[in-house]
Amino acid sequence: MRKLQRWSLIFCLFIVIAGFWFMGCGIMQQSMERPRINIANITPREVKLFEQVFELELRIQNPNDLPLAINGLAFELKLNDRRFATGVSNDSFVVDRLSSGVIRVEALTTLWGFIQQIAEYQRTKAPRVAYRLKGNLYVGSPSAKLRFDDSGEIHVPIDPSNRP
Repeated sequence: MRKLQRWSLIFCLFIVIAGFWFMGCGIMQQSMERPRINIANITPREVKLFEQVFELELRIQNPNDLPLAINGLAFELKLNDRRFATGVSNDSFVVDRLSSGVIRVEALTTLWGFIQQIAEYQRTKAPRVAYRLKGNLYVGSPSAKLRFDDSGEIHVPIDPSNRP
């Protein structure tokens, strides 16, 4: 009987410690400010009939006092409020505390998404394109998700001689 009581005590102690550990992880994630992500550059890589591949350089800013160990990300890119491209990366890197870093990721778009953006540009001839980048950063070990949702504008060079 004493053996059973000892195992019950060990089991209860394990449950209490695990509870505090999970609670601490949750509190730590809640107190972390979410990173900010901006598009630093876009470069076309492959243009095929039904799919276009772009290389995006994303600047990730870590506003926290702790390093941010990133081991993957998934995102969706909207241009002018229309879905343009999606991408994933399983690259691992660390953004030091209170600093930023650039990661290169592949973004895929479909022929239809590409045509919609060209038609919108032809219609408006706006020198800027609004973008919205949202998705998840996978951080830590085991991986936890940090959601991001950032927006900005991309300057589109327009030849002044072609303006109406």
